[in-house]
Amino acid sequence: MSPRRFPPRTLHPLHSRRTFLAGAGALGAGAFLASCGASAASSERPVDGFANLTVVNWAEYLPLDLLPQITEDIGSRTIDYREEYVDNVSGFDEIIAPQLGDGGTPNFDLIVPTQWLAGRMIDRGWAEALPLEIIPNHVNLDPRFMTNDFDRGSRFQMPWQGGMTGISYDPAETNGEISSIEQLFDTTNSALRGRVGLIGEMREAVGLAMLANGDDPARPTFDAASAGVDLLIDLAGAGHFQSVVFDDFVGELTSGRLAATMAWSGQAAALQLDSPQFEFVIPDEGAISWFDTMVIPKNAVAFAAAAGWMNWAYDPVNAAQISAFNLYVCPVLGTQDALRSLGGFEATLADNPLIFPDTETRNRLSTWGSLDLDAELEIEARFDALTEQIGFAN
Repeated sequence: MSPRRFPPRTLHPLHSRRTFLAGAGALGAGAFLASCGASAASSERPVDGFANLTVVNWAEYLPLDLLPQITEDIGSRTIDYREEYVDNVSGFDEIIAPQLGDGGTPNFDLIVPTQWLAGRMIDRGWAEALPLEIIPNHVNLDPRFMTNDFDRGSRFQMPWQGGMTGISYDPAETNGEISSIEQLFDTTNSALRGRVGLIGEMREAVGLAMLANGDDPARPTFDAASAGVDLLIDLAGAGHFQSVVFDDFVGELTSGRLAATMAWSGQAAALQLDSPQFEFVIPDEGAISWFDTMVIPKNAVAFAAAAGWMNWAYDPVNAAQISAFNLYVCPVLGTQDALRSLGGFEATLADNPLIFPDTETRNRLSTWGSLDLDAELEIEARFDALTEQIGFAN
């Protein structure tokens, strides 16, 4: 295989989730409850004149050597790109709520939460309506990302990248193939006992447990979600989980501490490029689909520059560079053709089912629905307590 045109991903996280999750609570329950009932309103904002742009994103989601090109292309004087978004718990408690909850001016102009948290921001009026007149590449947004209930038509957010949460494992360590959540949760398999990773995002971990129970995460009820948490608690009590993982599941697998784990598709795809013996599967019962999405916060200073960033990212040629780096599901139409035109390694990615899932795969994915806020916060609190009990990967 040809060498990558862009720098390979580092297969270990730049930040520890443990630091941010400890004591974070159930996604700032008090702040969320206090702000219930606020509605998103389109703001009258000037769209001319670009300023210094500050972007807060997850680590390793963008090749940093593209930043000078982006700065020049969008006309921003500078771009302060911060890889400070570690997870949605700390993202809300440490960044979003403190700066937006009181209606003040945030110190960032673009942030990339997971879609359900973007929905909460929109509901509370913490997101600016997009100035579509200066985002012409909005037309390149894959329609499959535009049908969510919290923002139909994508008027307040634009997906950065999507992903699938399935199972990654080493067949040499698991006593054979794993093709189902039932097998991942099999406490009679001595090769798995104490060597399974639990993904640290509640909607994905509980969603997989719900699928194992025969329930639908896309239409969750409190009872079904509670049963999913109960299943995970029982497995933890049996000593089945070794640790709670995020993108650090890669290091846990390659070190042999984990034999199998709930896993994110982009990290799994990067792992397979370096170590093809590791498998990634969409379980027989299905997998969880999600996306992280760009939001301009209310009262953002560099409003037009943030829109320029969005427009840049939705040019298929630029999106191809992003996809070739992070290997997650691309939301931008035309990117496959752009990858093919690059040739070499990039061209092979155009047919990678983890970046461009086919219809059969998409039909096996579920995106977490939503419970009422009180119920969701209760499920979050129970899950957070469970993760603290199991412990985070070192």
